[in-house]
Amino acid sequence: MKRYSIKELLKLPHDGNPVDYKDQIAIINANLASRDNATGLFAIDAFAIGYTTQGFSIFEFNNSIYRLEPGSVFILAPTHSCRLVQSSPDFKVRLLLLDSNGHNLSVHLNYLVKSERWTQTYFYPVLYLNKEESRRMNICLDRIVEEIIRPECPNRIAILRLAITWHHVELDNIMQEHASEKSDNNKPLTRKQILARQLYRLIVNNYRQEHQAKFYAEQMCMTPQYLNQITSGIFGKTLSAIIYDLLFSTARSMILASEMSIQEISDELNFADQAAFCKFIKKTAGISPTVMRKMNPHKGVI
Repeated sequence: MKRYSIKELLKLPHDGNPVDYKDQIAIINANLASRDNATGLFAIDAFAIGYTTQGFSIFEFNNSIYRLEPGSVFILAPTHSCRLVQSSPDFKVRLLLLDSNGHNLSVHLNYLVKSERWTQTYFYPVLYLNKEESRRMNICLDRIVEEIIRPECPNRIAILRLAITWHHVELDNIMQEHASEKSDNNKPLTRKQILARQLYRLIVNNYRQEHQAKFYAEQMCMTPQYLNQITSGIFGKTLSAIIYDLLFSTARSMILASEMSIQEISDELNFADQAAFCKFIKKTAGISPTVMRKMNPHKGVI
């Protein structure tokens, strides 16, 4: 599964000039009309919040199909799998991209995604906004654009962080207003959907210390095989793949954006030893943690 970075997404066809701040945050008006339908799964190596502005598309997020049209917003974490199934010739989306390693800018989002409402976006990443809600969110995006293109000033990071926080809190307000909605097509949740939510919350709260499917199976009083059936059917991933995605995203963030040593990160994420941690990173990223840190594109920025 290919993973797209913010820098790669900035190369997509778009209307107007994209704005970005040191590859940590970007806003683009992507025009996907000229892009062939993507038959393969892909992921975005950032938090991505997209607002459909024109046309329609059919997207697959975590093994579920959604129709995106003007007024719809999708909220994706680096652990979401995506596939573009179909789009109209005029399909356009306004994308807010936040590097999960840009702690100075995305710390508030990292906090929010652990809350109940934001955890639910892993299962149902699409919201349908009314005109007033869409207007409010576009005002928030316009403010972020203003701060990105603003000339350098002593408090640049703090001001930009406030603009991003404003966006997140406004979106959180909308999510609260939509909290009474049930699952897709307003149908009651199935037993497997309820179990998947419980399981994902359990993973989010324990993945740093517990890496094995057996632990989660024991906590849920189910077999690992049955949990894999649930995760594969709803998320399109095995239980282990979800755990390892979260582990890798957190480890990469620590490697690139912290002062912790590789040994300290290994201990923090409860690997048997530093060698096991390095093997995990190299198998996933193709490079060692040390090389990853040396190649850090945010060196001297974060």
